[in-house]
Amino acid sequence: MIFANTAGIYGDIIKFIIFELGMPAGKSKHKRTGIPIHKLQERTAQGIQLRHFLKYEMEEMRHMGAHRDDYYVFILQEYGSTDLMIDFKKISVNGNAALFILPGQVHHIVSCKQTSGWFMAIDSALVEKRYRKIFQEQVRHQQSLQLNQLKTDQIKKCIELLTGMFDESGQMVVPEPVIHSLASAYMGMFANLYSCESMKVNSRNLRPEVITREFRKLVGEQFKIYKNPGYYASSLSLSLSYLNEVVKAVTGSNLSYWIHQEIVLEAKRLLYYSDLSVKQIAFSLGYDDHAYFSRLFTKVSGVSAVKFRKEYRK
Repeated sequence: MIFANTAGIYGDIIKFIIFELGMPAGKSKHKRTGIPIHKLQERTAQGIQLRHFLKYEMEEMRHMGAHRDDYYVFILQEYGSTDLMIDFKKISVNGNAALFILPGQVHHIVSCKQTSGWFMAIDSALVEKRYRKIFQEQVRHQQSLQLNQLKTDQIKKCIELLTGMFDESGQMVVPEPVIHSLASAYMGMFANLYSCESMKVNSRNLRPEVITREFRKLVGEQFKIYKNPGYYASSLSLSLSYLNEVVKAVTGSNLSYWIHQEIVLEAKRLLYYSDLSVKQIAFSLGYDDHAYFSRLFTKVSGVSAVKFRKEYRK
């Protein structure tokens, strides 16, 4: 459904957001057996939802809780300031800015003040492969991007035009391919912003950097099943020694380090946002020996899993 800019509908938007993000950690009366995953298909069969949010304050957002989505989120902020936590990384969004959130990333709002802008949720299948690649490569140094007024106005015109393709009930008033093409153009603007930013950080596209990005992407997709560095070397058609040498030269750390980082990040998500025991978490991450997993977690994070949960849930 597309919400218009009216006072009456403002309350509906808040209700939607509360439903969208759920209860915060530690507030649920029921035992949490995992991190909430919100599915776009449960709210729409169209694969896309848009929201125009107006002057949000933290008082209205107090029920927002941490969750994952099975879809992409694109946020264009026009005014205000927002602080989000995405996979334990705090990201500040101030004034005119753009931000994306990938499917599977755990996130919640920490604070917001007089925040206005646009929110788009879209099915992963509708995101072009070339754009997905750009967004996935940005995860390592994910951030919001400040926009000048000209750039903001350009992107805003696109999202306003897209919004106009739906009626008040949220139904498409033009053929679906037109909607998808316009949505793709909107995402392309985001991809271009981040691609240009990436070029500023690193104007070269050397083979070692490409290999490292591919390795990190593969680990993020398969770490629960495959933990042996040799698997990733074989998947990339490289020798283990060469892949290890390349990744260490680019990042400063070897293959095992990055595999363990992915495992521990997922463990931290589950420790903080669910009530699963350490043993249950170990099994969910592919470890039959939970004692070994506990030692690995302590070694990688510098604190035991039990202590991590206790300290972060204060």
